[in-house]
Amino acid sequence: MAVKKPSRNPSTRKVKNPPAKRRNGNTQTIRSRTVASDKSKIGDQTLLLSASSGREKTEIILRASARPNTEKNRPSEDSVRRAFLFVFIAALSFVLGTGVGNQTNQSLVDSAIEKLVESAPNELDKSELERAAIEGAVKASGDEWANYFPQSTLAQLSQITSNTLTGIGVSITEARSGAIRVSDVQEDSISARSGIKIGDQILRVNGVDVQGASATAVAAQIRGEIGKEVELAIRRDTEVLEFSLFTEKVDLRTVDYSQIDSNVAFISISSFSTGTAQEVRDALANIRGNRGVIIDLRDNPGGIIEEAVQVAEEFIGRGVIVSYKVNGDERIFSASNREPNPAPVVLLINKRTTSAAELLAAAFQDRNRGVVIGERSYGKGSVQEFVTLRDGSKLELTVALYLTPSGRTIEGVGVTPDLLVPESDLAIKALQILGGLSELTTKSSK
Repeated sequence: MAVKKPSRNPSTRKVKNPPAKRRNGNTQTIRSRTVASDKSKIGDQTLLLSASSGREKTEIILRASARPNTEKNRPSEDSVRRAFLFVFIAALSFVLGTGVGNQTNQSLVDSAIEKLVESAPNELDKSELERAAIEGAVKASGDEWANYFPQSTLAQLSQITSNTLTGIGVSITEARSGAIRVSDVQEDSISARSGIKIGDQILRVNGVDVQGASATAVAAQIRGEIGKEVELAIRRDTEVLEFSLFTEKVDLRTVDYSQIDSNVAFISISSFSTGTAQEVRDALANIRGNRGVIIDLRDNPGGIIEEAVQVAEEFIGRGVIVSYKVNGDERIFSASNREPNPAPVVLLINKRTTSAAELLAAAFQDRNRGVVIGERSYGKGSVQEFVTLRDGSKLELTVALYLTPSGRTIEGVGVTPDLLVPESDLAIKALQILGGLSELTTKSSK
């Protein structure tokens, strides 16, 4: 691969992409926060009248009950007249509003964009200006988890929580400061071979500044067809490095496990994607954990909440795991397992344990099913849903806060571990706790 000329900035240097090695099934694990689909219903008996002009559209919906057309239920002449008058006035108002001219219905933002396009000495892309306006509005909304996804990024977005991905083999997280950092580098991935390291901050993707962008949006920019070239500008300490990489297709693995004692199992979950719960089941079937199971959630950015609930269900037989309310409607995620694993459990968390991973740890705490040790987690406990705009692009908006089994929220506060333990002491402390829990379990069973 040809190496580009170095940047004029003396602190920036170009990193050459090394020859590719044979891949062994690693994958990029860039993740998006947990989302739920938006649903809306309209009654069966619906009369829809619509009128449109330009980009504006008005819909008048009249709902009628499905009662039989008896004399008793037949509407009076006055009610029919009032309904018709309502429809006529509404339609007239719409026509008059659009008939006066675009100035009447055109928003201030649309007007500003048109003036910019008309007055610019060089040609401007109107769609790019509209995108910038929407992204600006999203940031100004105060919703730190809100995102905007243009149509061009939707195909890549749909792959983010899939179990077969294309990418460069890194996991990324979004700090509260807005910085996008590498939280994990897959072994033998293109990123590992190129020298990208955990903690690197991504500044630009293909020349586009991503500072302040969401991790999901950055992931969508990186993803693409196999062989797509991705140019990254990365800050490491005081130095800025440039990398040129090519995306690969690999199978996603989110769970690693090992036997750290004759009867103690260690399970590390890097994120919650499609199939994570099944990977945990497979791990439990292949290793012995009679005296205890250590679940490592450190640096886990979250993911699909349903997968986290299924992992909890392996150890928590019945009851609420997590819930939330939207517009008065409550959604409850419960466990239903007649034969849960009875082994004592210790969970490891740190300040980068986020979202679904935090909720899993909180469920073990509230249900008195495990001991959580480490440091306070990140504090992302909100629910996002997608809203589709008229051009097919999507907004991801916060609609609710998750509640743990005891009814607490972790948004902005995180999960406080049962025992604060330095990183260097986690392994030995986890084994000590499991030893004590195992003895208590043995005594209580006699």
